[in-house]
Amino acid sequence: MNKALIYLTLIIGIISFFGACSSDDDSSSTSTSGCAGSSALTEVTSCSSTASGTITGIDNMSISGTMSTFHLFGIQGGYGVDNSTDCIDNSTLISTFAASIGQPTDALGVIINYPITSSSSYAQIIKFYSDTSCSTEVASFTAGFTGLTVGDNVSGLSTSVSGSSSTFSSTATKVSYEYSCIGVTASTDAGATWLKTFLSGTDPVVGTSYSCAVSSPVTYYGLVHTDNTSSYGQTVIWEESTSGYPSDWSSANRSMTFLE
Repeated sequence: MNKALIYLTLIIGIISFFGACSSDDDSSSTSTSGCAGSSALTEVTSCSSTASGTITGIDNMSISGTMSTFHLFGIQGGYGVDNSTDCIDNSTLISTFAASIGQPTDALGVIINYPITSSSSYAQIIKFYSDTSCSTEVASFTAGFTGLTVGDNVSGLSTSVSGSSSTFSSTATKVSYEYSCIGVTASTDAGATWLKTFLSGTDPVVGTSYSCAVSSPVTYYGLVHTDNTSSYGQTVIWEESTSGYPSDWSSANRSMTFLE
């Protein structure tokens, strides 16, 4: 598998996703709420980040547990990725990722993964830490995707993609879902400062967790394939778009994830 391509597409996907999460509201509100002050966010009861449940019907298989795009780096070694904890202490990976969204000033480690949170939802999580073993949290951000509906199976997809040495599946399953909530927690002053900058208009208090609804949920349309034949364990190829179902795999948008 082409490591450089996996790394590049991962960064592109995360940059695109987090750009969509950020609020463009520059309101001068001084509310002490982590959600209020931003026109895009309101308080909700929860935005789950706990792995629970199973998504079924994906290529007649199922997905459960927690996915991580960085597991391949951990398997191959030498990249500062600990698969037992999902902790990343590789300064190059962290700085490249943080170049687009920023990071807390005291962050030395980061965890990024994707828990399946129910039979119809999943989350994307980023947690910054002040140490390289990811034991002391600085700030966390969760994006919740809900209302996941499994649709028709498709076939005849390309088995090769320009720039990749991997062989892709010719089959996949259509899914749709909504980006509908976020969860934020600042554990340090540096973490709070980063969240206030990243999510313009929010004002999280250190030590308090907030769950916020997105006032205009974004619908995603995806193609998903999963199998257990890889020597790395269960793999998932996930291609998505907000304009309609993708017609094929592409190097620009796909992500390869490995289940824990």
